[in-house]
Parts: sequence; C-alpha cells; structure tokens
Amino acid sequence: MLKVAICDDNEDFTKRIEEHTEHFSHENNIDVKVSRFISGPQLMLSYFYKKYDIIFLDITMPEMDGFETAERIRKIDSNVVIIFCSSFYNLPNLQKCVQVEAKDFLGKPVLYRKIELILNKVYNKKIINAEEKLMLKTQEGIIALQISDIIYMETENKAVVIHTANRNIVAYKKLYEFEKRLGDRLFYRCHQGYLVNLDYVERVQEDSLILKEKVTIPVSKSKKEELLKKMAKYVAYQL
Repeated sequence: MLKVAICDDNEDFTKRIEEHTEHFSHENNIDVKVSRFISGPQLMLSYFYKKYDIIFLDITMPEMDGFETAERIRKIDSNVVIIFCSSFYNLPNLQKCVQVEAKDFLGKPVLYRKIELILNKVYNKKIINAEEKLMLKTQEGIIALQISDIIYMETENKAVVIHTANRNIVAYKKLYEFEKRLGDRLFYRCHQGYLVNLDYVERVQEDSLILKEKVTIPVSKSKKEELLKKMAKYVAYQL
C-alpha cells in the first residue's frame, strides 16, 4: 500500500490530486490510502500517529507555509517523499525545495501522467527498500509479505487465511500469534476469527465492519466498544 498525504487549503486542488491517485490505484492494481489536510499544523498533528510514503504539499498556506512544514517534517522523517505544488514556479522556491530535499516541484494545474510517474517511482522504491515484512511459512514455501498489504486475516479450519489485494495466503499458525505480532499497529481483532487492518476500513456498522471492495467482517459485541475507541483515535488523526 502507498500512503499519500495531500496538504493544501484549496479543496478543488486536493480533490483533483486525490482523483489522480485513485485513477493510478485502479489502473495499476495498487492500494493507495489518501489523507487530506488543509494546513501544515494539521498535517504535523497526524504524524504523531502515522507516517506517509509521499506528501503533496502546497507552498502558500495560512498558519504555516509549505517550506516551514517541510522543515519540521524532515526533523522527524527523513525518508518521506515531498512534492511541492504551486502556481509560483521561480528560482527562490526551487532553492528552498532543495534545502528540504523535496523530490519535485509541480506547477498547478497538475496533470495525471505526472502524478502517475511520481507514484510509480515511489512505489517501486518502496518495494525495493522493503518496509518491515511478515515472514510466512506456507505450502509454497517461505513468503515475505509487506505488512501494509494485509487487508484482514480470518481463521479457516486449523489455518489462517491472509487476504491481500492481489491474493489470499494460507498460513498454518494461530490467529492470536498474528494478533500478538501486529496488535500494536493498525490491526484489531474485532472477532474471535478475524484480525483487521484499520487502514482498509470504510465503515463501521452495528455488528460489522465494511472494508474496501465491500467485504463485510463481523464484530463481536464484547469487542464493539474497544473497536469504536480505536477507530475514533484512528479517524481523528486523518482529519
């Protein structure tokens, strides 16, 4: 999964970038999680809870401009790809981009093919560098699975089926072992037989969760209150 942040006080522009990223996601069969922010402080607040692979950052914003925001981000995250977006394409701005190690400077309006090129580069680099992986022993042998690619897990007979966007993997371990391994991340065991990645949750219903692709996951009554608290904390940092 690619985690994308868009920070711009122009709602029309953020919607356009989000549309481009969704187009890229569908066209390339790559999961993309988009978080939108209208100010630098709002983006910084989200960093207490999660990080991003790429940030599309406006330069001219109230409270804190894009360059100051980028400088603060660099103090806590040296790896995130920063792409500045602005109608003012001039030498001083380009020099400041270099100072905060921005990867590109996009003039507005932004074309889809440019966004596609950038996202492809970031995704390929992420695959090569490889974020933390889950090593699984299956009938096919040892598999290294990116943790962010896991949508949910469910018990089936004496095994655990791991669902990702591209395939399902059967692992012969207990679900509680995966819960112990992933529980301090964005995973929650909402039911005795299910462990869910909250990044893929679209809606919480009375007794179930709705994930991407309209997958329905049951929620135990005993887990509902704790689930809502964890989801509320998660959502608060996306706003």
